[in-house]
Amino acid sequence: MTAMRIGIRTSAGGSAKIPQSPFLLGIADSSAGFMFRGDAGAARGIRKRYGDFSGGRKPVFLFEVNFKDRKQNPYKPAINLKNGSVRLKRGDFDCIVDTGTGAGRLEINPSQQSFDSFLRTLYSWILIRCGGCMLHSAGIVKNGKAYIFLGKSGAGKSTLSKLAAASSGCPAGRPALGIEVLSDEINLLRFEKGSFRVYGSPFWGEMRNEGRHGSWPVGGFFLLKKAKANRLGDCTKSEALRLLLRCLVNFDRSPETAGNVLRTAARLLANARFSRLEFTKKDAGFLELV
Repeated sequence: MTAMRIGIRTSAGGSAKIPQSPFLLGIADSSAGFMFRGDAGAARGIRKRYGDFSGGRKPVFLFEVNFKDRKQNPYKPAINLKNGSVRLKRGDFDCIVDTGTGAGRLEINPSQQSFDSFLRTLYSWILIRCGGCMLHSAGIVKNGKAYIFLGKSGAGKSTLSKLAAASSGCPAGRPALGIEVLSDEINLLRFEKGSFRVYGSPFWGEMRNEGRHGSWPVGGFFLLKKAKANRLGDCTKSEALRLLLRCLVNFDRSPETAGNVLRTAARLLANARFSRLEFTKKDAGFLELV
């Protein structure tokens, strides 16, 4: 696999130099730029959808984006690293990035859904490389700390998030009595200065809230289960590890990445509190246990 270069050099600081004004996105303290070619309507839609996370410093990655109708299958992305370039591919997008310069070329369906899937794939890879991760989870901020709720599909992540958002009659994702809903779908973590922080992102699930800027220290993790009453309990390290690995978003199957994932999981288990949370759908009383 040969990297597709687009004439972008890397500055001394490791950021790609900008030959024109791309659309810049800053997510989880990592910036990427996108130069759209063709289909002005699709480009406008993407700029509007991610406008709250636009701007910021010079991008580490800079992509030339070409819109093209592509088939939808395969639905699951794949990431492969070879000869200094990384390829991120799914049925509706195909991207090759030179890891040395940060220059990339992306061919993608002209739809916001495809672009969102590409961003999730890209940032899952970026975060793992820097000692962090993307977790399929619900995220809630309470009194300045972020709490992550892990669970397989159907465990109640969106239900719990909606209960938290409605705890004082506020719309989804808005501050309510010291409570903020970060996401009912995807949460981003980075390891910084000896501890993990949770970053807001534009990725949503059923709630379709606009996403929240900022980062917060981790307050704890909860293994989630629907029940008839709210109850907090202990969980073993092995239980926490199994669910953590199941919820960690990773499309790169290389041994190096597997090692990075295991190191990140071990660091999370060593630095954060993991508990089991059973909650009822009646109200947001579970927040008193967090």
